[in-house]
Amino acid sequence: MRLSRPLILLALTLTTLSALAFDRPFPTSASRASLVITDYPQVQVDGKLARLSQGARIWSTDNLTVIPNTLGNSAHIVNYTTNLDGAIDRVWLLSPAEAAVRLPAKTTTSSQNQ
Repeated sequence: MRLSRPLILLALTLTTLSALAFDRPFPTSASRASLVITDYPQVQVDGKLARLSQGARIWSTDNLTVIPNTLGNSAHIVNYTTNLDGAIDRVWLLSPAEAAVRLPAKTTTSSQNQ
């Protein structure tokens, strides 16, 4: 009886590990670039100046939200979206494996993807 309890816990742990290895869903409107936080809310996207929108959200490779000032001024490969004003509103820091995957071709739609 004592041995079966640890085996059950081990089996449950191993089955839940697969749930952690999920692909993050990126909007079809996402673009990929190298992003550097220069002087918040100013950023450089592939060397061009841009701005983070008010309330912009940044997700780490672990899919946790990140405060922009904690990223420093180093370059990060990211997927990002812009709002109707052209400001960057959502940013996903990419792992090397995610960065190796090409973005799907963008489709032209009249509404912004959620």
